[in-house]
Order: sequence, then structure tokens, then C-alpha cells
Amino acid sequence: MKQNKVLALVLVFLCVMAVSACTRSNAMTGGSSWPGMTVKDDIVYAANGAYVEAVHNGQKLWRYPEDDKSRLSFYAAPTVDGSHVIVGTYDNQLHILNKEDGTLAASAAVGNNKNKIIASPLVVDDKVYIASSGGMVSSYTINVSGETLTPNWQTTLSSEVWVTPVYYNGTLYVASMDKKMNLLDAAAGELKESLPIGAVMDNMVLMDGKLYFSTLSKEVHEMDLAANEIRTVVTAEAEIWAAPLIMGDKMIVADMNGYVYCINMADSSVVWKTEKLTAERTGFIASPVALDEETILLIDESGNIMTYDTNGKSIGQRAMNQSVYTTPVILSDGSFVSLPVSEDGQIKAYTADLKENYVYSRGTNSNTAAEPTAEAANAEATAEPTTEPTAAEAK
Repeated sequence: MKQNKVLALVLVFLCVMAVSACTRSNAMTGGSSWPGMTVKDDIVYAANGAYVEAVHNGQKLWRYPEDDKSRLSFYAAPTVDGSHVIVGTYDNQLHILNKEDGTLAASAAVGNNKNKIIASPLVVDDKVYIASSGGMVSSYTINVSGETLTPNWQTTLSSEVWVTPVYYNGTLYVASMDKKMNLLDAAAGELKESLPIGAVMDNMVLMDGKLYFSTLSKEVHEMDLAANEIRTVVTAEAEIWAAPLIMGDKMIVADMNGYVYCINMADSSVVWKTEKLTAERTGFIASPVALDEETILLIDESGNIMTYDTNGKSIGQRAMNQSVYTTPVILSDGSFVSLPVSEDGQIKAYTADLKENYVYSRGTNSNTAAEPTAEAANAEATAEPTTEPTAAEAK
């Protein structure tokens, strides 16, 4: 993958305040960033430009702030913790919202307001850890009611941080943009060690004392947190933005050239690899997710939705015809929600067999659910013929 493609995506964040739509072709001249999304109890919390919204079954529950002329900007996926929703802004503020109605409970300025909060806040017990684009990692204590934030410490690393830290056994693992894994003491914020890695752009996955993360160095790494040892699990054909998906003893990896790999977790062998699934100069930014134990959901940059089984066979496909960079979320009934890049804050829901369920937009009345589309009753999703994966190649 050419470096200018990665650079264009990076510049999307830096051009966030422009009003044009965010696409790869105009990222160099200005565009809005892509939204962040979290789901809890089937309520979708979307950070999308000037607002954070809570939406259930296509119905708006609340919007923060209510002001139609909001000067705030939100893009990091909200963190839901107990009775609060915790969000970061593009001018380095931390806001604690009441989950029930979206009203502001507390806020704090996190260092220089020229920096941006791109990574979701991390909550561990009564502590919230927040990383910003200026390389600052901060710790706050939230009181029981969530009405006050008490600062504990702030540590400035050697480069920007765009990824949510991971907490394990009293240590924070923080990936910085200068290709380092930084180990911080979670209680005091002291930098204990920095290890060389590639640039990490998406969330890291913690499982059984090991940390898995994709890099722009075309590799997925496994870090043994007990030994602080890092090994390469797979080397792809292109840079990897999307986080890996772990399904049992298999790892699913989607790269920025549009290839998808299934890796045996035990020996790092390639079980299968698809042909290029995307158009030229496009690939995967949104991470693959599991629709169920046997089904992989993928959405490429152009909004093409695809499902595959764990043997690498195509199940279904449909086009959204909108740019998508946000990882979809799965609801309890097996349906899923996607956040395309749009000017009116669209949220699109689909059934497991890829029928469009509803489309929510920011103008939807809070007392009226978004109108379900006819596809929920009429099968318009395109079922693709079964496609065999290519022969497994190690690299």
C-alpha cells in the first residue's frame, strides 16, 4: 500500500473541522473525521461531530449538547460505565454525561486545548484514563455520583496517542504514534518501559494475558504481558489499520489493500486468505467483527458489507454506497449497526442476513422511532455465490 494512502487517512483527523464529507479522495484538501460508536444494552451511543447521541431501535433517547449551535466536536467512541457515558472532545475536554438523559454531570480540561481526544476513555473501577493527540496520558478519579473529577496524574509521552490504553495488573499499555509500546504505572503514571513496535491505529485486544494489535508495518503482533515479549503473528500484503478479531483458535485480519486472512492462533499459520475484496485504492479501516460464532462481518471503506463463514466462504454482500470507517456494533438479536460518514448523523441498522432494518438521522423526533425500511420484510439483500478462499500462503 502506498504511503500517501495512509497519510491521507491520517490527515482526515487533522482536517476535522472542515465541513465537506470525509473520503479518501478529498482527505488531502479537508474533510470531517469519522464517527465513534459504542453499544450497551442495545442502546447505540454515537459520537458524531458536534453531538453525542443515544439511540435505541432508531429512536433518539437524548442528544448532548441540546444546543443546535454546538461548538464542540466528538469523534472518539463513548465509554459507558454504570450510570454515566464518558466522552472526549476534539479540544481536549473530558465530559461525564448522565446515561439516563445525556445531561452533563462533570467535565475537565485535559491539558492543551489544541490537542484532540481521539481514543475512547478507559475506566477501571473509579479511575478514568484518557490519552490525547499531544501524547499526554491522564488519570482522574470519578466520585460515586459522577459529579466531580479529581486529577491524579498526567504523563507526556514522546508522541501522539490515538489508541485507547489497555490496563493489566496495575500497568497501562499505551501505543504511541512513534512506534512504541509504553508501559505506565497505573497508580502513579510513571513510565516504566518503552518497547519498539509499529504504529497502532485501532484498538488493542486483551485476551488471556496477551495483547494483540495491528500495525501500519503490515504486521499483527502478540505481546506476552507477563514476559513483555512481542512476536509477529502475521505479516500482511499491506498496512493494517483495523484491529484483529479473535474467534476461538482463529484470528481474522483485514488489511488496507482489501485482503482478509484467517490465522491459526496456535502456530501462526495461514488457514485461508481471500482474494482482494475491495475496489482499487480501498481496503478495510473498520475492524472485522463476529456476527455469531461462525460468521464474520466486514465493511470496507466504500461501505460494502460482506459476511463470511469461518472457513472463508462468502455468505452475503450488499452495498451501502457511503464511506464507512467506523467498526460496526452487534445487537442482542444478531442484527448490527453501522455509522457511515454523513452530514446528518446517520445510523443504519441491518439484520443478520443484510436487510436494511432502519435508518436514523439527526433530525429524527425523539418521540418517534425511525421508520423501518421495507427490507426487513422484503429480501433485497444480495446473497453471493459461495466463494472458496485462495490457498493458504504464509506471506
